[in-house]
Amino acid sequence: MKRAFLHICFICFLMAYAAGSAEEVPGDSIRYHLDPMVITASKMAESQREIAASITVINAENLSRFNSHSVLEAVQYQVPGLYLTERGLMGFGVANGAAGGLSIRGTGGSPVTGVLVLRDGRPDMMGLMGHPLPDSYDMSSIERVEVVRGPASFLYGTNAMGGVINLVTRQRRDPGFETRLRASMGSYATRSAMAQHGGKQGRLDYFLMAAYNHSDGHRAFSDYEALHYTLHGGYQAGKHTRFEANANWSDFDLFDPGTVSQPFSDHWYDIRRWGGDLSLSHDSHCGESFVRLHGNFGKHRIYDGFRSTDHTYGLMLYHTARPWRDAGLTAGFDWKSYGGLASNVLSHLNYGEHEITEYAPYLHVQQLLLQRLLVSGGVRLEQHEVFGRRLLPKLGVVVHMTSATSLRLSVAKGFRSPTIRELYLFPAPTPDLQPEELWNREIGVSHRIGDHLKLEAALFAIEGQNLIRLRWPHHVNSGAFYHTGYEASLHWLPGNGCEINATWSKLDPDDQTLYAPGKKATLAVTVPWRRLIGSLQAQYIRDLYAADYYRQPLPDYATVAASLTWQILRSLQMRAMVNNLFDQEYQSLLGYPMPGRNGRIEWTFTW
Repeated sequence: MKRAFLHICFICFLMAYAAGSAEEVPGDSIRYHLDPMVITASKMAESQREIAASITVINAENLSRFNSHSVLEAVQYQVPGLYLTERGLMGFGVANGAAGGLSIRGTGGSPVTGVLVLRDGRPDMMGLMGHPLPDSYDMSSIERVEVVRGPASFLYGTNAMGGVINLVTRQRRDPGFETRLRASMGSYATRSAMAQHGGKQGRLDYFLMAAYNHSDGHRAFSDYEALHYTLHGGYQAGKHTRFEANANWSDFDLFDPGTVSQPFSDHWYDIRRWGGDLSLSHDSHCGESFVRLHGNFGKHRIYDGFRSTDHTYGLMLYHTARPWRDAGLTAGFDWKSYGGLASNVLSHLNYGEHEITEYAPYLHVQQLLLQRLLVSGGVRLEQHEVFGRRLLPKLGVVVHMTSATSLRLSVAKGFRSPTIRELYLFPAPTPDLQPEELWNREIGVSHRIGDHLKLEAALFAIEGQNLIRLRWPHHVNSGAFYHTGYEASLHWLPGNGCEINATWSKLDPDDQTLYAPGKKATLAVTVPWRRLIGSLQAQYIRDLYAADYYRQPLPDYATVAASLTWQILRSLQMRAMVNNLFDQEYQSLLGYPMPGRNGRIEWTFTW
């Protein structure tokens, strides 16, 4: 299997090299590396080259090349060290141990409470359970994804222990209007439809999206159906003042077919999620001030009688400035309250109503010295209603050794407070749990070769304690743990519109092996030719376990997906996609075999 994956990589590189060596197409087909501007790592817009943390930025164009229905499916192909469990064509589910489990460098948990997902910079999680809902993230509404690998607790507090995934909603930036319609049909009665419309005129801009997805699933009783809506609006009140609003609403119904050895026919989930934020930004000679009110809400109905309503709402204040030459400063304050109420209508259990409040001031400062050395430091004082104060520091150094090579070092503390479920609900409420903590130490390097090739690598060591584990009839805090590993990525633009992205990651997760693969390799190749664009993605997973302590090993696997896009008219595009091209048998979640070879046809109309 490993040999087959290497053969595929070699063939793809040859294809891209041959296409890139052909005569250049005039105009904008010639592409160059430009360091993207990143906000998630410091809340100040700065070049990726100036950041000590490990960052991956994925734009909408790159996301659209993957044969994925969910944004997180596409993200895992481009971020080293990130792994996502899946169980079918569509639908992850919400129960403990369900698909959609995320881990970054072996940190994530089950359910996922060690990786924080943000929507436009605001936390997005189930208030009672503390985890994100991957089924609520439709890819069509996303303009950009920023992934921080390693803790970002000094900026975002709890749950940002292993990393942060920030999903940035699309908006219209140029004057005028745009509309896009998309429809697709494929294997297992899979079908989807999407409509987008955006505009900008004068001081007002807006963007709306509606999407529908359905699949009968590749196994009996694995149906999935979802509706997604997003809205972005902006108003430029003056030269230096801007108002923005974002809103999202998702309604999805799905079935869990169970494992092969224990199939289910009646495990249904009816989930509704919605949220939004209102923000004000003002730019002056003193810097930029930012205020955001945000909320995230949900209503869950599950086959076993569980019913819940939950909420997370809060206030974010911060100010960014450059108080003196070659310096940057971010000072902020977060307030957040989350909770809800739950019951079971079949067993007549009332879990009651619970609420937890957190608040924290934080500060981040960076200084450029001698035009080559960038030193940064940050600290957050987290005040938790149950656990009191936690000091969360971070220190980073970036050395620009040459104009093409940068070296970075960082040390940061990660933190996660126990969720309401773990403290007070089920399956084993334990009010005396302590927060999880870790220290991440890493060294990284980035190097450019000309304007078309970029290489990055990072070596890390993570040391922590108090991971929360279920030991019936209670949860317990585990002892110390130690993760080590390295990551590497390549981004090559050989010319003529071709693009190659490749990643490799190696992880030694100590005893925390639950869905944290020891080795992961990915490859994505895009080759345009006249009105056609060919795309291929491959992923290789090795040393995967369905439990901690190296128990329940899963077979290594390699998957390949391919697509061909035909620009029929200026406004009309057709795309043919095939997943699991070589019809491999594999599982990323124990007992849930993934679909064999499957495909779909997609039509997109734009004006």
